[in-house]
Amino acid sequence: MTKRYFFIIFIFIEITIFSIFYINYNSKKQTILNSTNKLVKSQFKTINDSFQTLANTVFKGYINSKEILNSFEVKNRDRLFKLLHSDYKYLRLIDFEQVHFHLPNNKSFLRMHKPNRYGDDLSNIRYSVKYVNKNKKAISGLEMGRVLPGFRFVYPLYNNNNYIGSVETSFSIKAFIKKLEKVYNVHVHFLLNKNIYNDKVFQKYKQYYSSSIESNDFILLKRAIYHKGEKKEKYIKEFYQKNLKNFLKDNINKKGTFSFEIKLNSSAFKNSHKIVTFLNLKNIQNRNIGYFVIYQDNKELKEIEEEFYENILLFSIIHILLFFYIYKELSTKLILEKKVKEKTKELKILNNSLEKKIKEEVKKSKKAQEQLYEYEKLAQMGELIGNIAHQWRQPLSAISVAASGLKLADELKILNSNDIKEHTNSIIKNTKQLSNTIDTFRDFTTQNSKIKYCLIQDCIKDSLHMIKPSLETNHIKLETSLSESRAIYKYLVPNDISQIVINIVNNSKDALIKNSIENPHIKISLEIYKDYFKILFQDNAKGIKKDIINKIFEPYFTTKHQGQGVGLGLHICRKIVTNKLNGTIEVQSCNMGTKFIVKIPFK
Repeated sequence: MTKRYFFIIFIFIEITIFSIFYINYNSKKQTILNSTNKLVKSQFKTINDSFQTLANTVFKGYINSKEILNSFEVKNRDRLFKLLHSDYKYLRLIDFEQVHFHLPNNKSFLRMHKPNRYGDDLSNIRYSVKYVNKNKKAISGLEMGRVLPGFRFVYPLYNNNNYIGSVETSFSIKAFIKKLEKVYNVHVHFLLNKNIYNDKVFQKYKQYYSSSIESNDFILLKRAIYHKGEKKEKYIKEFYQKNLKNFLKDNINKKGTFSFEIKLNSSAFKNSHKIVTFLNLKNIQNRNIGYFVIYQDNKELKEIEEEFYENILLFSIIHILLFFYIYKELSTKLILEKKVKEKTKELKILNNSLEKKIKEEVKKSKKAQEQLYEYEKLAQMGELIGNIAHQWRQPLSAISVAASGLKLADELKILNSNDIKEHTNSIIKNTKQLSNTIDTFRDFTTQNSKIKYCLIQDCIKDSLHMIKPSLETNHIKLETSLSESRAIYKYLVPNDISQIVINIVNNSKDALIKNSIENPHIKISLEIYKDYFKILFQDNAKGIKKDIINKIFEPYFTTKHQGQGVGLGLHICRKIVTNKLNGTIEVQSCNMGTKFIVKIPFK
């Protein structure tokens, strides 16, 4: 490798790692911004809900009383004003802006803050008043007036079930901002859409607004602290114009809530990292009216930025040191390459020798696999013959008894035609049973050797039918629980399930007999899951020793006496389950017995 290529690789790695750190840094920053988005929405909802609760309490506790309703119904304005005057003075202290009564025809009846101004039609000015008088339902939300927007809560009024008009309780947007800043330690701007400002606000009240530092499409609501922070506002405005003009325009056009980071290096700001959140505000008609722009300090952004630069610096130092080390090693490598070439010739000779040995070992391994396959076939045939022998034992005994009876009767000279008929019928009957047994096993081995769409319950039952006589002969109780209420179908070779069932059950049978278990039993159950099913085999044969349990699936491993088995039964089971059925087989053992769990997927 030339020095030039080595240097290119070094630069490539440096850029790649920098990109990874930068992506990680941006990901963490975006997580903080997304969390801030959610937090600001939650804070807004909390303040709004508190105002809603307070408005409901005032309506129910102060306004919706019999005396107030009677005065309003008879249109006694002076009386109504006197009844609420002292309460209204208190409500003003807890941020209430207005208590305003309206007649059913949407005309103003009494403004508690301006009692001498009444009779004006609000139909085209206040959507909330018109809505409540029309629908007789309460409504609440942000609504623009002729001066300022406010959070209005308008309720229908009834007296003796007669609709008499509506009443509005409201909080100014300044009260909302004040609460937000006080509770959550943030700084808030209210931006009003410029079109709404031009259409709604009376000329004499436009002095309450000024140009927005954030966007030329919005007007900023002035507040008492506006002039105190004028220097900071000017610095932020320059920052927006220089760095974020297009970003703000694009995100404002989406009309959603969004957050971003600004880093202010001026001495006027103690913490240079701030999160700015534009919280989209909708009016009472669910139309966009403007934004709350919420400024808050954030130490986490500063910390992850410092962490980013520290990681870059640390990696760069390590990378440079590593670069020089590798460069030195590569120089040494050139010297060694010559020696390597000399050794290569020797290795080629050795490789040729090894290749020959490998071919010989592969040939031996292949032969061993073929022998194992033959042993597996013989083991399966042995199991089959053993089950046939058990099936034949009873009919052969019956034939022997019938033949012995005939012989004895003949020797005693007491043989008659009825005896001959009875005994020969018994022999014929049991001979047919022997023939049927052969037919059953022949059909089972031939018909079940092809892939079919099989009912698993039937495969298990057919397998148990063949080995049941052997269990009964040894007085072993067989219990089954095969979930008959739900049929399980799968494409497979039925013989595969049969070999699993027969081999595991025979294994349990041999263990029960060997250990002379009192009340021996084997339980087979079926469990059905979403994507797979399990066949469980449980016996009470005292379990398998810990030192051999991990070997039981190995070929030729057996604990039986020579001549009783070659140790392939469980090996065959595992081979079928894993290679053919794409499943798993596991064994669990305790002092009580052994449990085999066969797990087979539907697909």
